[in-house]
Amino acid sequence: MNWKTLVAAAVAAAFALPFAASADNDRPKSEKAAGSAASGRTAGSAALFDRLDKNKDGFVTRDEARDATELQGRFAELDKDNDGKISRGEMRGLDNDRRGAAGSTK
Repeated sequence: MNWKTLVAAAVAAAFALPFAASADNDRPKSEKAAGSAASGRTAGSAALFDRLDKNKDGFVTRDEARDATELQGRFAELDKDNDGKISRGEMRGLDNDRRGAAGSTK
C-alpha cells in the first residue's frame, strides 16, 4: 500500500467515528436493552450492581444498598437465600420485574 492510500484511509476513519458513535445514541432504548440482553446481561441490573458493590466482592450488602432508592424495601425480596447480601444473579430479579411490568397491559 502506498502512503497516500494509508493517509486517505486514516482521514476517512477519523471522520466516520463520530457518525458511528451518534448512530448508537439515536437508537431507541428498547433496542439498546435488547442488544445488551443478548450479551447475557442487561444494562439495568448490571450497572446498578456495579455501582453499589463498593468493595467489589461480588455482593451488595444492606450497608452498600442503604442509599439505593431502587432497592428501598426490596432488599429482602431480592435476597433469595437470606444471607444478608445480594448476588449478581439475585440482582437480575429487578430486570425480570421490569420486563414483566413492561409486558403487562394493566
